[in-house]
Amino acid sequence: MKKLFAGLMAILMLVSLSFTALAGSRLDAIKAAGKIVVATSPDYAPYEFYGPAGEYVGADIDFAKYIAEQLGVELVIEPFSFEGVLAAIAAGKVDLAIAGMDPAPERLSSMSFSDIYYNETNQVILIHKDNAENLKTLADFAGKTVAAQNGTVQEKLVTEQLTESQLEKITLIPDAVMMLLTKKVDGLALASVVADGYVANHPELVICEGKFTYESSGVAVALPLNEPELLEAVNAIIAKMVEGKLFYAWIEKAVELNNSMTK
Repeated sequence: MKKLFAGLMAILMLVSLSFTALAGSRLDAIKAAGKIVVATSPDYAPYEFYGPAGEYVGADIDFAKYIAEQLGVELVIEPFSFEGVLAAIAAGKVDLAIAGMDPAPERLSSMSFSDIYYNETNQVILIHKDNAENLKTLADFAGKTVAAQNGTVQEKLVTEQLTESQLEKITLIPDAVMMLLTKKVDGLALASVVADGYVANHPELVICEGKFTYESSGVAVALPLNEPELLEAVNAIIAKMVEGKLFYAWIEKAVELNNSMTK
């Protein structure tokens, strides 16, 4: 009986090892399927947004296409809210998350990050020009309502540096811009490259002179945990992209497209 039990256990172990070998890494699975699934939040021009025909466009989308091209697979974009992007990559439901992602320390327990592929300069507060004389410093936002996208570095900055203001958590950036235009909020925290686009296209909006104290940790690709082969492949692609300064060209193209769409 003991021999029979031992034999069954040996068979089960062999079957388990066989399935593990067949499963391989996520990179193997991507190549076997012939596609890579990338999560993004298409409400964040010039990184990712909807184009004139409703297609996904932006610098991050061009980057995702570049990754798929380098791997020799098809690109599949899965749109989420930014909070949904974080949840999807943490659960391993997608292969990559490319959405202007900050590799914040608090995220490292649920996802891994690639090398940095772009550095943002400043984090700012977008305001209505009617309030420009009254809202010049961060201290001026005491008692005011400042919007920030849920789950982002901007939400953290508002919470930590505007302690006397009221945080308005929002899901989609364009909704928050409309709230600012209609004066339902007093400010909107954004990365400067994103805020610049809204200022260029909405003469009613300006950027507050006072800026958040912020040191950029850069923008990176998020991956599911424990996928070293995929991480190595993505980092190799990033190195090639950075050497060719491709992302800066994609940013410029995305800014021009976004501006042309809002004229």
